[in-house]
Amino acid sequence: MNSTEEITTNLTVRALPARVRATLAARAKARRQSLNAYLLDVLSREASTPTMDEVLADIDSARASVEFSTDDAVAAVRAVRDAEETRWG
Repeated sequence: MNSTEEITTNLTVRALPARVRATLAARAKARRQSLNAYLLDVLSREASTPTMDEVLADIDSARASVEFSTDDAVAAVRAVRDAEETRWG
């Protein structure tokens, strides 16, 4: 198997309410897709969208790798403001 091939698996959803299935089937039909293809799109999109916790963890990780504190940022902004005030009187 080459690196671009993915291993696939089957998924069974138990106790799916009939009205939920009907709604999903109608949405699939509106997109001219099979229910299976539509659900693959929905699940793939959901899996590729990071959760808020994942986004915040990424931000924390990036923040930890930068040696620039909030105090440094505040001081830099103040220095620019002071320079602009001096420049424009």
